[in-house]
Amino acid sequence: MRPPFRAPHGGEPRRRPHPLASLVQRIRLTGAVDRVPRRDFIHCSGWEDATPFTRLRARLGADPAWRVHDLPTGHNAMREAPDAVAGLLDDQPA
Repeated sequence: MRPPFRAPHGGEPRRRPHPLASLVQRIRLTGAVDRVPRRDFIHCSGWEDATPFTRLRARLGADPAWRVHDLPTGHNAMREAPDAVAGLLDDQPA
């Protein structure tokens, strides 16, 4: 599947097609999610247009199982602020 063109930026030049199965193949849920030691959500708040993840950020921010972080980047935080993302993920739970 070809990645979609996203105006006005034209998208990331390193984007490559994905196998169709990655979009339609079923996943098997095992219940192991309960053993995940830590859950982090990075909210990218610097979109030109409003981010569609604001409600998700509010919901996860109210859940004590999640640590919510805000970065003033667009959707591709790893490209725009790789050191900040690495610092958040390297941080040990409080």
